[in-house]
Amino acid sequence: MSFKDDMNTIRKELSAQEQLVEKFIKSERFIKKYKFYILVLILAFFIWMAFNFVTDKISEKNIIESNYIYSSLMENSDDKTLAEKLKNKNINLYAIFLMNKFISNLSNENDTREIENEMKNLLNEKKTNVFVKNLLALHLNEKSIFLKDYNKLLQAYELLKEDRIQEAGFLLSQINSNVALKKIAENFKHYQGISK
Repeated sequence: MSFKDDMNTIRKELSAQEQLVEKFIKSERFIKKYKFYILVLILAFFIWMAFNFVTDKISEKNIIESNYIYSSLMENSDDKTLAEKLKNKNINLYAIFLMNKFISNLSNENDTREIENEMKNLLNEKKTNVFVKNLLALHLNEKSIFLKDYNKLLQAYELLKEDRIQEAGFLLSQINSNVALKKIAENFKHYQGISK
């Protein structure tokens, strides 16, 4: 009986080894058949890694240079060459510099107009970040997502003055409930008899 058990065990082991050799041969055939594609995939992966590394280093270098130019401009805000360098290097940081300069030069009308025109040009620039565009619009008193609810409140107020209560109620109901202006909108509804 033990001899039979030993033979069965040996057969099972041989069968397992045969399957292992068979899988090894199949994988070897697969590798030989698709060797070119596998090498291309590995090469593409390494190229992608190298590309990411280089672009990260370039981006990091540009950020450091932009910050240096910005800090130099903060010390000497009238330097036109530095301003132009910052505009070419990082247009969004340049827009922030202009907004800061606009606020600090409100007393000088000539400078303010010049800065205002430059900020308007940045609004139409494709490279300018959407968030920065909205900040620029806010500084220029143009339509901005930051003032969306405030604008609705003002429009509703004008409608209420014209006794167009239902239209005003519709606008007031569009103001988000988590906004501080919602309380003012509720007061407008209450005092003008607009139902909720």
